[in-house]
Amino acid sequence: MLGNHGKTSNGVFLNVYDLASQNSWSYWCGIGVFHTGVEVYGVEYAYGGHEYDCSGVFATNPRDAPGQVLFRESIYMGETDLTAVEVQQLVSKLGQEYKGNRYHLLQRNCNHFAGDLCYQLTGKPPPAWINRLASVAVMLHCLLPASWVPPLMTPSVIPDAAVREDKEALIMGPRSDLYRPSPPMPQGLGSSTGATNLLTNRI
Repeated sequence: MLGNHGKTSNGVFLNVYDLASQNSWSYWCGIGVFHTGVEVYGVEYAYGGHEYDCSGVFATNPRDAPGQVLFRESIYMGETDLTAVEVQQLVSKLGQEYKGNRYHLLQRNCNHFAGDLCYQLTGKPPPAWINRLASVAVMLHCLLPASWVPPLMTPSVIPDAAVREDKEALIMGPRSDLYRPSPPMPQGLGSSTGATNLLTNRI
């Protein structure tokens, strides 16, 4: 929650959304199924999966994440020393790592991205409960039914080609009016939050 922290131009907020009705009680146990996005300079950045080898990062208006999600709270993370332009450059760089076809429910999800972005903006990690369920599922993976969880990714070295400058650096959410989008991508794209009709933005 915002608490006594007023909105500042360079304030960073972690916006948390419920993805399951069970969060109404599991939240108080320090666990749940959440989607998160990072709000800074009036834009919320988040990550979702799709089938293409380009960035899975998208931008929306704050507290307006696409899909079947319910806004829960906004956590003040601190202030960033980066300018708005530098933040966009950072998000673009992270998009080279967080590509849509590399999304993994347990090991590279929206909360991992939000955690990385928060840390690079403020030097502070998000609360552990945000992604605790995924962490527990990874530790207990061998004990869970295969139909419940996806196979774990094996450690690998990212090839140089994977970190080259990505022309499709930032995938925009359908509610953002802060950027001029290019024509829509082919139908059938999706994300962890149910986003549809994502638009690409070249930066």
